[in-house]
Amino acid sequence: MNMTRYSSNPIITKSDVKFKVNSIFNAGAVKFNDKYLLLCRIEMPIGRSSFVIAESSDGYNFTVGAKPVLTPEDHNEYFCYVEWGIEDSRITFLDGKYFITYTGYSKYMPLVMLAETEDFKSFKILGPISVPSNKDCAIFPEKINNYYWKVDRPSAENNRDIWISRSPDLLHWGGHKILMQPSAGTWEADKIGGSSDPVKTKDGWLMLYHGVRGFGISFIYKLGVVLLDLNEPWKVIGKSKGPILSPDENYERIGDVGNVVFSNGWIFEKDGSVKIYYSGADMNVCLAETSVEFLLSICK
Repeated sequence: MNMTRYSSNPIITKSDVKFKVNSIFNAGAVKFNDKYLLLCRIEMPIGRSSFVIAESSDGYNFTVGAKPVLTPEDHNEYFCYVEWGIEDSRITFLDGKYFITYTGYSKYMPLVMLAETEDFKSFKILGPISVPSNKDCAIFPEKINNYYWKVDRPSAENNRDIWISRSPDLLHWGGHKILMQPSAGTWEADKIGGSSDPVKTKDGWLMLYHGVRGFGISFIYKLGVVLLDLNEPWKVIGKSKGPILSPDENYERIGDVGNVVFSNGWIFEKDGSVKIYYSGADMNVCLAETSVEFLLSICK
């Protein structure tokens, strides 16, 4: 199986939301209680983002919750760091809990927030795990060499690179290393950032990332995939030379931010197939399907 768009894309649009929103997009994805769960970003009419859950029994047909499950106002002592919105969750099951990294926006610029949950109803906010500016953060689903690991894009306003760092407790991070830089003169020439949570395979850690290239006054966002060493995750074993998904369809090209495909969630099935949940033009949630073997093959 190569990469195939679901024939009924987009699978979620703002018409599926039971309350008024400007858009729904950029969903973290996980299997929970035998259901497919998407933690979707919703832009509220005021222009600031919160999270809402969409659930499905088959991974294709989703029902969106009746109200947001996490809002900036839920952040109490950390509200000042998320006052302008919370965005783009990545979900990792780790140590018996679900950890969620996401971007908090405020006058202090973007930073990485961390929350944990066991039921996706109540969330414990653990606070910022970066200084501004930083975003596009995902945590590895197990300890490696007795450390937790994350990828992110520090100095997100100016930097164009993906970095990796380690932690003894998920809260204090160090050992920062450069992981990937954009390839000049290609589809990812202007900047790159981590997309999905990393997933362990027989050959290494697979991770989606996004690449951006500028054309005049506009940009085009595409998706690639990278393979990292199992025991030394700061080492890139291989990556896709070209994008694995590009904005070709109208629902990917026309919207609030045109010419964008962006993912921060995927689900690996027991049969080796992979569901990539992505958004087109910052307006919707879509689905593309592929296989672990295909993703590994294009990284080699």
